[in-house]
Amino acid sequence: MENWVQYNGYTVVSDAYIEKIFEGTRFGPTTDNSVEGKRAQLAKTLRNQVDGYWSGHTAYGIAVNGGFLKDSKYGTSKELTALGVAFLEEFEGKFGKADGLRI
Repeated sequence: MENWVQYNGYTVVSDAYIEKIFEGTRFGPTTDNSVEGKRAQLAKTLRNQVDGYWSGHTAYGIAVNGGFLKDSKYGTSKELTALGVAFLEEFEGKFGKADGLRI
């Protein structure tokens, strides 16, 4: 589990892991050029999914394949994994609710 470390009781995903799961994608300069932008995009995707909104195929794939979101059929409620919960709680604890937020 080289990609995760314990920090103040939260599971923190390393910058290297974030960069790895976004490899080969394009979301625009704000996201593509910084790990903070990628974290914000992932948090927005997770928040949108649990709030019942679609995020787009690539963003959804990153969330599922990265281990943050459980895959489920279209039109069904989406559920975060333990990693997704920890990531979103940490992000929103620092920056507020991830509802379109950009860093």
